Amino acid sequence: MPSLTTQAPSRPRTRPRLTALAPTALAVLIAAAAVAVHRATGQFWWDLAAYRTGASAAAGGDGTLYDVAVRGTDGIELGFTYPPFAALLFQPLAYVGPDLAIAVWTFASVLALVAVVQVTRRSAAPTADRRTLPALVATVVALPMFAVSGHLQAGQVGLFLVLIVLVDLTGDPRRWWYGLGVGVAAGFKLTPLIFVLFLLATGRIRAAATAVAGFLATVAVGFAWRPADSAQFWGGTLLDSSRVTGDPRTILNQSLHGALARLADSADVSTVWLPVAALVAAAGIVLAAWCVRRGEHLLGVLACAATGLLVSPVSWHHHWVWVVPALVLLVDRARPTGNRTVLAVAGAVWLVLVATTAWVLVGIQGRDLHFQGLGLLYSNLYVLIGLAALGYLPFYLRRGRRP
Repeated sequence: MPSLTTQAPSRPRTRPRLTALAPTALAVLIAAAAVAVHRATGQFWWDLAAYRTGASAAAGGDGTLYDVAVRGTDGIELGFTYPPFAALLFQPLAYVGPDLAIAVWTFASVLALVAVVQVTRRSAAPTADRRTLPALVATVVALPMFAVSGHLQAGQVGLFLVLIVLVDLTGDPRRWWYGLGVGVAAGFKLTPLIFVLFLLATGRIRAAATAVAGFLATVAVGFAWRPADSAQFWGGTLLDSSRVTGDPRTILNQSLHGALARLADSADVSTVWLPVAALVAAAGIVLAAWCVRRGEHLLGVLACAATGLLVSPVSWHHHWVWVVPALVLLVDRARPTGNRTVLAVAGAVWLVLVATTAWVLVGIQGRDLHFQGLGLLYSNLYVLIGLAALGYLPFYLRRGRRP
């Protein structure tokens, strides 16, 4: 006899689906807010404006890419400082207005930030919980940090490059294209080239060669597309530091070069900076390779990134978005064991990175070049964090256990 009992129809599990859509909703909200702020103030997103200006110049023909500039409301002119290959990828920006460009760019940047968190968590603990909610929470927590908020406010490209490098270097090293992401990212912006040294130091010769080949391919594409602009850039424009910053002492330049310039209160510190940068570069790459030998591959990638930020002639505050995967790794390692000391360190670093938003006011008030006393500590916080992190690595690696 068939059973007369009936079962209630199962309800669709909507909560996981809504959670999965949450990053997109967050990106839409932040993009809408960005457009509203731009319309109300006419301020910010000057780097994105420079990308659009360069893309428009390149779209009009060859030979003018590095002759155009956009003038901000502060009177500072921003020219295009990337290789022609980047201008090629920026071409869609030449055909849209500023509001649409800001909306799309901000939307994509927030999604890239979520992806950086997810890739970091996957690499840090492959068997850990991969639900969307923890990554979303980490993303929201990361947003107030000046490295992130300043990145979004400027309309920068760094988050995309961090994501490309992370996906490439935390993937399966047996893939034939392992290292290609590093080369393509370097073809867009030269700073990722330091990861070629990382690959060489860790014995991944083929991956290093793949990265170099990918980089050279981007150069070749640039020459094929805009030969005159390519000849100008690779013939000397890339070495013109005045196109990047008028004075390395500015507080927003968080590199060793900037720190030494602020300490000496002089824009010309090359005789000191070059040997110091070479020493830090060598030590940083050695430490990164040591991390890999101890099975800490992601930590090695982050050590290399910190080294690159320190030794670069100019490392703007938004270049330090690498702190996002670093803090995610730190917290993910400390949470399962409840290590309060490590969590407290992560919280303190987060507070410092949020508080440095005040550097915007320092710059607006024209007090970002000359510092004394505690002002020197205040103006070099990112550099000190980077040096402290690298300095701690030997003690951590010697102990042979996770924090």
